[in-house]
Amino acid sequence: MDFDIVTVGWVAAMASFVLSIAMVVWGRNGM
Repeated sequence: MDFDIVTVGWVAAMASFVLSIAMVVWGRNGM
């Protein structure tokens, strides 16, 4: 259970981080 919770939290954090980077790059390219 603990491992699953940690894994889900880590995946969510990485997805959020990658998404924020992608949005910044996309925004710069768009503008």
